[in-house]
Amino acid sequence: MYKKINDFTLNINNEVLNFDYKIKSIVEFEKVYIILLWNIDSDNMADQPLSNVYSIGKNGKVLWNVKPIFQNYNKYTDEHLFIDIQKDDNGNLQLQTFEGIKAIVDPVSGRILQKSWTKG
Repeated sequence: MYKKINDFTLNINNEVLNFDYKIKSIVEFEKVYIILLWNIDSDNMADQPLSNVYSIGKNGKVLWNVKPIFQNYNKYTDEHLFIDIQKDDNGNLQLQTFEGIKAIVDPVSGRILQKSWTKG
């Protein structure tokens, strides 16, 4: 179980995690919590954090950050702005980037299971 201490801080199993940006959403899975960070004080996408998704084990340890998972996915950038995280019907993580990349990811390992483009 986690306890949100404030907009930037979580306590998971007595491990305190501090983030540089506010916690926009937390999606709970059997073995992990997926955290989406956001600059809630700005509507400007340029002010939002890149690589803003983390997988945190139930022991409070960071398992992965999304940057290495998506690195080199787009030849123009190795960091992406993620705008949405959800649990899909199969118990996997669904990620959506601002650029229109949609991916299904194993929430524990961070392995991309499926990817598609959602903008035309």
